[in-house]
Amino acid sequence: MWRKTLALTAVLGGVVCQATGERPRPTGEASLTVSVFNDAEIPPLVLQTARVRAETVFDAAGIALTWLDCGTPGHWVTDIGCAGVTYPTHLSVRLAKDRRHPSQDIFGESFLDDRGEGDYACVYLAPMASSKALSVLSEGELLGYVVVHELGHLLLGKDSHAPQGVMRPVWQFEDLQQAAHGRLGFTSSQVERMRSRYLSASLRPSAASARETTKGILRNGVSASERPSMARLTLPSE
Repeated sequence: MWRKTLALTAVLGGVVCQATGERPRPTGEASLTVSVFNDAEIPPLVLQTARVRAETVFDAAGIALTWLDCGTPGHWVTDIGCAGVTYPTHLSVRLAKDRRHPSQDIFGESFLDDRGEGDYACVYLAPMASSKALSVLSEGELLGYVVVHELGHLLLGKDSHAPQGVMRPVWQFEDLQQAAHGRLGFTSSQVERMRSRYLSASLRPSAASARETTKGILRNGVSASERPSMARLTLPSE
C-alpha cells in the first residue's frame, strides 16, 4: 500500500531563511483544466482569490490553468464540462468542509495509482479555518496554495516532494512569508518533470475510465491501488 504524508509545519521563530530564487519561465505552455466542486460553500471572493493564486503559480511554471467553478450543493453547474475529467489534461478538486479522520491537521489528499498518476484530489476547509497560517496568509491565498500543492502531486507523481518550493514536505514560517509575497512556487526541476510527464501521458492512447458524477460531485472510483498523498499542517501551540 503506497501512502505518503506531507507535514507542513510553521515554525514561528529561529528559522534560517531558504529562498526559492527565481524560476526560469519555460518556453511554450501546457494547458490544464481543473474542475472545482465547492462542497464547503466557500464564499465567492475567497474562491476567486484562490483561483487567481493557483493560476499565477501555474502560469509561472508555463502551464495555463483553466479553473472551472462547478458550483455548490444544490447549485451544481452542468454545462461547462466539469465532468470531462481525464489525466493529465483535466483534473478535479473537491473542496470539503472536513474529513472523517482522527487527525485534525489534514489539509488535503491527492489520489495516485501504482503508476503515480491520478486525476482527483480533496481539500479540507475546517482545519485551514483554524490554522495559524492565516496570520500570514489570507484564507483565499492559503486555499490557492494548498490546491496548487495537491495538483502538483497529481502532475508530478510519486516522490514529488522537494527541499524547497511549494512542494516542500515541511513548510516553515519563511515559506509562508514567501507565499504571502507571491514567491512560493515550483522549482525548475519540478517544472521540467511536470511538463515531461504531461507530454508523455498526453501522447498515450487514452483508455476510457469509469467515473460517476453524483449530485454534481465528481467521483472517480478510487481503486484499491490508489492511495492518498496527504497535505498536513501541524502548528506548535502558544
